[in-house]
Formats: sequence, structure tokens, C-alpha cells
Amino acid sequence: MKRVYTVVSILFFSLVTFAQSGTRFMDNRPWQEVLQRAQRENKLIFVDCYTSWCGPCKQLATEIFPQEKMGEYLNKRFVNAKYDVEKGEGLAVGKQYEKEIKVFPTMLILTAQGEVIHKVSGCRPADELIAAIEEGLQGNTIYNLRKEYDRGNREWSFIQKFLHLLETASERKEYEKVAREYASRFPIDSLLNKDIWDIVGKFVIQTPFSPEFRFAVEHIDDLDSKGLVNRYQLESKLSEEMGFAVNSIFLVSNQKHSEDSLAKLQEKIDYLRTLLKKPVKGFPESLAELSIVESKIKNDTNQLYERLCVLVECGFANRDLFLSDMLKYLARNLNNEARLKRCINIAEYMKEISSKSSWVQEGFDEVITLANQKLESKK
Repeated sequence: MKRVYTVVSILFFSLVTFAQSGTRFMDNRPWQEVLQRAQRENKLIFVDCYTSWCGPCKQLATEIFPQEKMGEYLNKRFVNAKYDVEKGEGLAVGKQYEKEIKVFPTMLILTAQGEVIHKVSGCRPADELIAAIEEGLQGNTIYNLRKEYDRGNREWSFIQKFLHLLETASERKEYEKVAREYASRFPIDSLLNKDIWDIVGKFVIQTPFSPEFRFAVEHIDDLDSKGLVNRYQLESKLSEEMGFAVNSIFLVSNQKHSEDSLAKLQEKIDYLRTLLKKPVKGFPESLAELSIVESKIKNDTNQLYERLCVLVECGFANRDLFLSDMLKYLARNLNNEARLKRCINIAEYMKEISSKSSWVQEGFDEVITLANQKLESKK
């Protein structure tokens, strides 16, 4: 019994010591108290902005901030505060700094008057977090570098530093804007340069109608041979974005169009078709779907039916929503009894092999109901 008591005492003492050696926070205290203490102690303020549902926030709180090295670094330099910005005292803090808090967790470095001078986002190991905070204390903040960028600095070393800080602060939109602006100064084949690809590659493959996207599709072999991409991952991403593009055409096809809008839509279809003929994994499926959408836009119901049957027979039927909507269109517009029955058979088949989610099943059930109603009306 005495031995058990001793072990428990040692564990308790270790936990208490660990907690005391880590970061000491003013936990959800009134904001004015934090400001007053910082002014009294002539310190900067470190604020951990978190939410109760944020996993990385909990990891920071339980694994990073309690570490002795974090305590030694933060406690000496800052008045440390933390707020759940979705309740209590944190609501006002969250509202006051809402332009800075884009993701959780976000850590703000403030003057004793509450002016933001630096921020770091996301959970990271203690050494990396300390380095990111220290970088701001040395004057390398997005606020200072933004001013320098606006004054026209476009040196590569500066751009790299600015982009690094924007990424650290989770300023994704500004990162993309700066990266794109920098890359646009060079010919499009500069995408084969590692430095350029590293800063803009993840963005240029998200816009199928851009010349950069087309370049990536047409130069997969070059990007792969230079070691700039993982070919499998790049093809998957290109295919995913092309699928979204085809789906956007499909959604637009449900609207009424003037001759001018139809002509513009056809231009987009022709452009996508050209790209989708490239040997990229997943493109044949999107090309088949695009051909069906084109038939719908032309109100050619029989051609749509024939193409849809081929799509299913060839095993290209992998988007439940697309298929159920096309089958509904056919059920409403076909008059041929044999073809209506074929639509019912396809819907029943798709119910068996598709997701069992209620909205997916309900979509195919609606096809069956519509087609049966049409058949009943013919008797």
C-alpha cells in the first residue's frame, strides 16, 4: 500500500511540475486585464485563439504549450492569454481580431496596446513554433513585408520570405495572389522551373480554363521527368478539377439560354473536349459525361439516351448525382416505351451498385417513379 502511495505521489508531483514548467496563461480573462498587465510589466502579448472543436488547438494545449522550452520562451517575453473565441470573454476578442483569425488555432503577437505585429497559425512542434514567433519579433512579419511588397520589391529572396510568412499565417488568398503575380512576370514554360512550380503549381492546376492548367496537362511528362510532381497525384488532381468543370457545364445546362450564351457554352465544351482527349487518368470518364451534357444542351433526347447507355455499359458510371439527374431528364422527355423501361432497369442497377445514402437512393427511386408514370399514361 505504501509503495502504491509513493508511485501515485511521484506521478502527481511530475504532472504538477510539468504543468508549472510550461506556458502560464491568463485563461479567458477579461481583455482589459490582459492589456493592463502587459502595460504594467512592459511586455508584448501572446494570444492563443482556439475553439472547443478544433483538434490542432487541443494538441497545442496538451502537448506543446506545457513543454518546458515553450514555458521558458513565452513566459519571459509575453503576457500569455488564451481564448475560446466562440464563447464568454473570447467572443469580444474574436470579434476584435476577426480579420486576423482565418483558421484555428491562430496565435497573435500584440503590443501592450493590443496592436497586432505578428501571427502564426496551426499546430507545430515547439522548436518550429518558437522559430516562427521569433521571426516576427525580428521584424519579419507579414505586415512589414506587405508594405515592402506594395512599394515594389520583387526580388526572389524577398518573395520567398513573404510567401513563407503568408503560409505560416494561413493567408491563403494573399499567398495565391502574390505567387500568381510573381509567376506571371515570366513565360508560361517557366512552370518547368522548380522555384516557380513550387510556389504556384498547386494553384495553376485548379482552373481548367486557364493557360497554366492546359500547360500542366500537356507537359505532364516534363513535370514528371524533372521531379517536380508525383505523376499519379498530379493526374488525380487534374482529373478531379476537370470533373468539376464538366459538372459546372451540366448545372448550367439546366438553365435557359440565349443564342449568345449557348455559343459561349459551346466554346467551353469544345475547349474541355480538346483537353479531355489527352492521355490522363480519369479524363475518358469526364469526356463521356461531357458528350452527354452536350446532347442535353442540344435537346437531343435520343442521342443523350444512346450515349448514357454506352456510359453505363462501359463502366464509366461513377457519379451518382449526374446519372440520376440525366435519367430523370430522360424519364420526363422520352416517349419510347422500350427506352423508358431501359431507364428503369438502369436506375435499378445503379441503386444496387451506388452509395446507399438516402439522397442517392431517392434520386434513382424518382427516376423509376417518373418512368413508370409515363408508361402508365400510355396504356
